[in-house]
Amino acid sequence: MWYAVQTITGNEEEAAKEIRKTVDADIYEECFLLKREAVWRIQGSCRVHVERLFPGYVFISTQHPKELYQQLKRVSSYTKILGKEEEEFHPVSPEEEEFLKELLNGDKEHTVRLSPVETDGQGNITACGMPLKKYLDQVVKKRIRLRYVVIRVHLFGRSREILMGIRLKGD
Repeated sequence: MWYAVQTITGNEEEAAKEIRKTVDADIYEECFLLKREAVWRIQGSCRVHVERLFPGYVFISTQHPKELYQQLKRVSSYTKILGKEEEEFHPVSPEEEEFLKELLNGDKEHTVRLSPVETDGQGNITACGMPLKKYLDQVVKKRIRLRYVVIRVHLFGRSREILMGIRLKGD
């Protein structure tokens, strides 16, 4: 099961490295950041870069949350396991984990890749590929020229807007 660990925004990579170094490897399967590809338009051309999908969070896959919590206390970076109530730990819900895995579309680097889209020239998306394809009906904002759309989903206990990068046919 996945657990979200909160850390200082901008310190996610360092926190993940320290967790991997400090926490016993048999306590967890993976420690990772969720990232996304995005497009910057620079002097008329599109450049793809990778940024954090959820700034301030590191994700850990484990079957041993209590042991993980105890060992996280040894991590000098500020970390806090989300969903802790007394001695109970609440993982990312199965539905939320499934949603995040669908966004990742099997990506081994935990990165949401650009979704290929076709438009009708008036800003309407006529066809698209994964991962956006499954969530096209949840788009609340489109910025085709800037190569992104925003979807609204219920995630981590509240409604959230997630920016997803797109690439047009011919980019």
